[in-house]
Amino acid sequence: MSRFKKLFSVYIIGLHVLFAVVLLKSDIIEKVQRKLGVYQKPELSTYYYDITSYHERLDGSLPEGVTLFIGDSITQGLATAAIADLSVNYGIGSDTTVGVLERLPKYKSINKAKAVVLAIGVNDLKRRDVDTTVDNYQKMLKLIPKDMPVVVSAVLPVDERVYTQNSNATIKQLNLKLKTLAASMSNIVYIDSTELLQASDGNLKADFHTGDGIHLNTAGYKIWIAQLRQALKST
Repeated sequence: MSRFKKLFSVYIIGLHVLFAVVLLKSDIIEKVQRKLGVYQKPELSTYYYDITSYHERLDGSLPEGVTLFIGDSITQGLATAAIADLSVNYGIGSDTTVGVLERLPKYKSINKAKAVVLAIGVNDLKRRDVDTTVDNYQKMLKLIPKDMPVVVSAVLPVDERVYTQNSNATIKQLNLKLKTLAASMSNIVYIDSTELLQASDGNLKADFHTGDGIHLNTAGYKIWIAQLRQALKST
């Protein structure tokens, strides 16, 4: 091969590399995916890592006997002080069991906590099946000290008339398996607030969500808070 051809080949390869870098650093791919209707947000976003970093800084200052509340945006909006005086809210919007598995080992306070409340899973059902979600739950529970009291909250119902990304039928399947999992471990208390929050058609009552079909409003939180408070007392 002549020197010219070698240089030309290097030039072409360089152009391809440059083009690939430009694509990766731009939002072109995302825009195309959105246009085609196949775009899905990264499971662990920049927001997730920013909040996790904040949690790590906070965690080092927690006293002994704190109750940890770990979950997604529904937990993030929870007034944990209404449930346990000494508590910390480790909810992260849009989080999944995958995210909790990654951040749970970073919470060193879990070794001196009074109890842990887990409320996660609704966002998983947009990404993985029920069995895989339950497997992740099992892995999470193994990261928590065996003698630590744990409250596992059932995934709350959604209003399918508004929120169409999940079905209550699938949520029910997940909750049944979480209940079975909880029953197999002596340190776990399982609570299910579904019947108190749902209408006769199985949907989350409009009176209990903010209008988006999934996030609780003050009235909805009041019911969930009462259930969580009672569960922690029983531990």
